[in-house]
Amino acid sequence: MSHQQKRRELVTQLEQRESLSEETSDALRAVPRHKFVPAQHRSGAYNDRPLPIGDGQTISAPHMVAIMTELLGLSAGDTVL
Repeated sequence: MSHQQKRRELVTQLEQRESLSEETSDALRAVPRHKFVPAQHRSGAYNDRPLPIGDGQTISAPHMVAIMTELLGLSAGDTVL
């Protein structure tokens, strides 16, 4: 299964569990999470769990990213690092 297919499936699951706005769902579908994960962990990039990214740091679990994104209350044109 491709990364894109896995990402779509993950977002569908999160939509059902987290009552996400359309904007948050669209953002999650657009961001290639696997590109932010070291190669040895890319196969699990679309599992709903945090993953190590080096130097003792992790990338947050997708559900937590979705919740934080919702709580930010972003508007069109806002930029987030």
